[in-house]
Amino acid sequence: MSGETAAVVRGRVYGTVQLRHTKRGTPAARFTVMQVPREYDRARGQWHDGKPVPVVCTVIGPLARHVAECLTDAVHVIATGNVALRDNVLYLDSAQVGVDLAHHVAYVDDTLPAVLAGRAPAAAPRAAATPVPPPAHRAGPARPAPAARPAAAPETDWWRSAPRPSRDAVTAPSRTRR
Repeated sequence: MSGETAAVVRGRVYGTVQLRHTKRGTPAARFTVMQVPREYDRARGQWHDGKPVPVVCTVIGPLARHVAECLTDAVHVIATGNVALRDNVLYLDSAQVGVDLAHHVAYVDDTLPAVLAGRAPAAAPRAAATPVPPPAHRAGPARPAPAARPAAAPETDWWRSAPRPSRDAVTAPSRTRR
């Protein structure tokens, strides 16, 4: 559609999320995001919070159920969509809403820790029968050598695979002391 203005709103949820259903049963959620602009005061040479701007966000469809389940008062969010000014109030018809990871830790269904998901935690891998002594040049706890890892660990698991040299180590010129 022409004449719509796309915007990104970043702020805190203010109040509760209202979830309703249309006559056809489509879920619709409405919540308010308080966006506080940061302003620079040149006289003091400092940043300070500006006047809070309330933005009423509306979400329709499956996203509305997710928003109503996940968001509560004071959660930092980032919402995108089309913004309109009606009766001196900003309205955002949200296309996407997400938790601001700069302020919160978020889990999705696949990454939810086993304890929180109600499952038994996975068994820890068994250690090698003979521990490998730490190298003399390494400080702190040492990782076992690649040969000492259990054979069940797949090589596609990057967390358990042997560390690769960084790109900087390959491209940076060697520096020698004189």
